[in-house]
Amino acid sequence: MEHQFRLAEIEVNKSTMDEKIIGLFRYESEAKNKRATTLLILVEMNSTLYVYEQLLDVINATAEQARHLTAAFEGDPMARFEKLIQRLNDAVTDFIQQEPTPIAWNRLNMFVVELSESHVCLSGIGRLTNILLQKQPDGQFRTFDLFGSLEQPVEVMPQKPFASLICGDIHPGDVLFFGTQNFERLRDEINLVPRLTTLPAVTAALEIQQDIEGRNIPDDFAGVIVVNVPLPQSSPAPSKISEPMPQHLQEKSTQSIKKMHQEEEEAQAMLSPSMPLTHASKFADRKKRYLLWLTTRLTQLWRDVCAWKKNRTASIKDPMALASLRSLHAGHGSFMTKKRKFTIFLCVAALVVIVGGTLSYRYARRASAEQTLWNMARDQALDKKNRADADLVYGNEQEARRLLQEANDILWSLDEKTKGRKQAKAELQQGIREIQNKLKHEKVIDHLTEIAAPTGGDLRAITLWNHQVFVADKNNGALWRINPDTREQKRITLPTADSSPMIIAATTDKDSILLLTETRDLFSINPIDDTVTPLLLAVKRAKSLTSTVIYNRRLYVLDPIGNMVWKYSRAENAFAQESPYLKQNTNNLNEASSIAIDANVYVAFKNGKITRYLSGVEEPWTLPAIDPPLTNAGGIWTDIDTDRLVLTDPVEKRIIVIRKDGQLIAQIISPEFQNPRDVVGDVANKKIYVLDGQRVVALDLP
Repeated sequence: MEHQFRLAEIEVNKSTMDEKIIGLFRYESEAKNKRATTLLILVEMNSTLYVYEQLLDVINATAEQARHLTAAFEGDPMARFEKLIQRLNDAVTDFIQQEPTPIAWNRLNMFVVELSESHVCLSGIGRLTNILLQKQPDGQFRTFDLFGSLEQPVEVMPQKPFASLICGDIHPGDVLFFGTQNFERLRDEINLVPRLTTLPAVTAALEIQQDIEGRNIPDDFAGVIVVNVPLPQSSPAPSKISEPMPQHLQEKSTQSIKKMHQEEEEAQAMLSPSMPLTHASKFADRKKRYLLWLTTRLTQLWRDVCAWKKNRTASIKDPMALASLRSLHAGHGSFMTKKRKFTIFLCVAALVVIVGGTLSYRYARRASAEQTLWNMARDQALDKKNRADADLVYGNEQEARRLLQEANDILWSLDEKTKGRKQAKAELQQGIREIQNKLKHEKVIDHLTEIAAPTGGDLRAITLWNHQVFVADKNNGALWRINPDTREQKRITLPTADSSPMIIAATTDKDSILLLTETRDLFSINPIDDTVTPLLLAVKRAKSLTSTVIYNRRLYVLDPIGNMVWKYSRAENAFAQESPYLKQNTNNLNEASSIAIDANVYVAFKNGKITRYLSGVEEPWTLPAIDPPLTNAGGIWTDIDTDRLVLTDPVEKRIIVIRKDGQLIAQIISPEFQNPRDVVGDVANKKIYVLDGQRVVALDLP
């Protein structure tokens, strides 16, 4: 079945300030056959300096020149794309060597995508919004992060900015969308995935663009929808009759299957003791002749023994014969003559040779059959391991885990009777462990960066304001201000009565820090002049208050005992108008530990469960597979400007970073972790700050 790519572009220009350079470039091949290619380049630069405009011109001109070269190339699509990326790297390298102005690569997000036949190849820098929807046999779609599968170095190499590339297939019915980063923020609000899976490409692009324009968001959007659609086939002319497949092609197509069945039948025949051997060979004919000769000689020998015994018995009973026997010399007339001894020796030797040869032959055949079955099982496990590795490259981690489990089940059934089998099994085990380690996404930090550890402190809650960390200290009755860059600490004294208040939660407003105590007192701290102002928290129905978050000038408070999340509106010196946030909830919040909010509300539980709510209604969202499983979630943090969700695991002493679409990004572990309980993030500086025991440590946000 022939098929082609259909593209629909989305472009919205609503930005009131020139803060970014956004461009979507499309290059069509001059070829008019099925090998025609389409090259797409999407650029989002967080700067308007002239050097970035020049860099964009260089990439545009290089891609335009490469279009003529790729049109004439008829080789492998991946090889063609490698040549294109090499030309782009060379052009960017020459530009950087001649340009005196340095380039901040963290401001640049650019991806190059080539479409040809049913193949897609991509390379890029940074990160952009993307969704790959693969259509399943049951009509459903599976979502993948295609751009996230591209392995990028931690720092961009100026001599090779496009460091890696990947290529794969897009089957009929599959949908690929990629666009600027701001699409990720509106992904649920504009029903991005439902529109891509239910509407034609042009209709979906038009509705998405109209939806964004109707919201009057002061920002620029650029994106493209790529759909692989089958072409309608014309019915064949009646006079033409389809020719059967040539005989040599039919034999070739079934040769491997026949060989596999033949090996399996031979192996089963040798392993079954009731199955007779039917192999005819020179050795079998010789064995028959030996058996016939041996049978004849043994029969004759038995007859001679019987006749001798009969004659001897008769002679002993006859008195005349007995008298004559006394005069005979011992040994004369004995039955065991030299000839008969030699005959018996030959018979025994022949019997030993035949029996030994037969047993040896049967053992060799049986061992060969066992080895064949062992190799077949090993090859099956190896195939599943290789398929799991390929699925991991394309971000299909769930399928990769399933294949690895099947490979492990087969592997553990294999014996280690020989040195070769033991070595082959060990190599396969090592390959499976390497893929399992990739699926863990472990990031080991040998030495943690400690930015504060107040003497005698009892740290309770952590928050962030204007790139500065604030942490409450019960023992010292204070709030510590910490500068992560200089590690300078400043103590802000809190109002106390007979004893220091127990701070149970902290959050950040636009111009203040809010602290909630166990006595339901609320304090506002001005981070500029460090003044502390008591606020009224009008609690009427809430039974227990733990974690708090400020969002859209409303205070959201977790109430585990009351099984509710309450929200309070901001007044002049109070938070009042208590109202329940949850409208539909099937979970018991008695074990809930903390909450985080972007546009959704995330609730973390002490048993490791995470739930997500939107407008008070629970959404069908689950954590990705984590090894070892998450059994205790302490603190949770996210922000509207990031796609990351960060969790602390005090039991396993690790920090878990996942993407909001349900993909595991990293497990940060360190031998120096003490008790990571709470976490807060700095999106702009790509940092997270963890309350670890009685100290604060800084980590990079993956």
